[in-house]
Amino acid sequence: MIILLSVFLTGQGCKTPSAKPVVLQRDAWREPSWGEAAEGLQCRLWPDKRIWRAGERPSFKVDIRNRGKRIFAFLPSHQLELCRIQFDDKWYQWPSPFMIDSPVWPLGTGAQFNDIAITLHERFKINLTPRKHIVRVVFSLEGIEVVSNPVGIEILPRG
Repeated sequence: MIILLSVFLTGQGCKTPSAKPVVLQRDAWREPSWGEAAEGLQCRLWPDKRIWRAGERPSFKVDIRNRGKRIFAFLPSHQLELCRIQFDDKWYQWPSPFMIDSPVWPLGTGAQFNDIAITLHERFKINLTPRKHIVRVVFSLEGIEVVSNPVGIEILPRG
């Protein structure tokens, strides 16, 4: 289990994903679609709602699937600790590298997990200013970076 956790946390040297901001802007307001495949893994992000009030914490759902030939380990109870969030071109990571024991789900060929909850928790220290924002997530599964589609949300001033 310790080896698995260190593989998850280190990411085995993979680069932080990047994409052209113009493409992200355009695609973020469309119907959510699957992100690019990485060794057969893909994830899809969508917001629980597109418009939020200042003071609310935006939340999302993620689907992750495996169309590749490998079986990957997924720790469902640690989704926030294992993902990074891109918010307006800046990446945020859960501040604590420590995790407790958790069941491991196999993500085998053809398997898909749906409706994984993600929240822009205050521990990420994301500044939720009133305006439109672009959000993506990336999961690191055994060193493979799985990047979601971009999603547009809007934060309204308190009112």
